[in-house]
Amino acid sequence: MSENLNLRILESYVEIDKMQDKINNEIFNFIAKANELVELSNDEYQIEKTFMLNKISLKGYILDSDCCIQLHDNNINNYSIDELKNYLIQYEKYFNNNYSNYLLALSLYEIIEDIEKQVDSKIDLEISELSNIVSNIKDVKNVSKDEYESLYYKLKTQVDNYFKNNKLDEKSYNVCIQILNDIFNFYISGYPNIPDEYLYHEEN
Repeated sequence: MSENLNLRILESYVEIDKMQDKINNEIFNFIAKANELVELSNDEYQIEKTFMLNKISLKGYILDSDCCIQLHDNNINNYSIDELKNYLIQYEKYFNNNYSNYLLALSLYEIIEDIEKQVDSKIDLEISELSNIVSNIKDVKNVSKDEYESLYYKLKTQVDNYFKNNKLDEKSYNVCIQILNDIFNFYISGYPNIPDEYLYHEEN
């Protein structure tokens, strides 16, 4: 039983690690393309600290475009990202304007949504795998923030007991604690932030 459990935990950790690598690559892909938009927009768009703030900033930047203003004036206010892409391409051709900056902004918005989905999938997998050891791990989705600390220690005690009773080896135990920490970090802090070195800092 314990050998199977240890093997399963290590196999799931390899999968989780791959997912995290993919997320990291997508974040750096976002940063590279976002820097392009900073230049194309003449600093009208700046990279923000959180994905939520970037989505708000990108949305505002796109909605300020001539195309979106005209759509609004024509009472066309509900459209999907794909529909807006088509509007922008048609508008670009019709008025012979270069709208690559707004199309880039849309693709950045889509990259953020994709990263958020990937993070959600990784956390779901971590919760699913840890539920084999920690029966009430799913409680993390429903408790209030002031209950996180006590819930964390209750769950950690269950993992500790598995280790003390030799149901987990040291390597698998450390992986379980790492997964537990990752789950709680997500529910406390949310999606990963953009590293500070990529943010715009005004010179004094």
